[in-house]
Amino acid sequence: MKIKSLLLLTILSLLSFSAFAEIVNLNKSDAATFQHYLKGIGQKKAENIVKYRTEHKEFKTIEEIMEVKGIGEGIFNKIKKDLSLTEGVTTVPAKKDGKNKATRKTDSNNAEIQKGKLKKEGAAKAIEPKKKS
Repeated sequence: MKIKSLLLLTILSLLSFSAFAEIVNLNKSDAATFQHYLKGIGQKKAENIVKYRTEHKEFKTIEEIMEVKGIGEGIFNKIKKDLSLTEGVTTVPAKKDGKNKATRKTDSNNAEIQKGKLKKEGAAKAIEPKKKS
């Protein structure tokens, strides 16, 4: 029975891993997609990939990504299996709430700004003298 449980656990872990592994289209993906799917690629490197592609047209080879500022041989070796010149995802899937991770981050920053404004406005109203009727 333990062998069956172990086998089942192994199969499930392999299936869950493969569900997250996506091939990313190097010539069509946006910065959010690079950041979402590629390990070691943050916002700045993702933006650099898009900037390089814009300036140099399409990538001719996958190895050309090493010409992008911030992407060397080490990062390339980690992500090369997840890259394609013609196939793969090009956008980050929307979450159930219709927003992806990048959108939620922006929304939370805006919410913090709004909270600050509301606190200031509330403090200003508290200081204002009451008008006599």
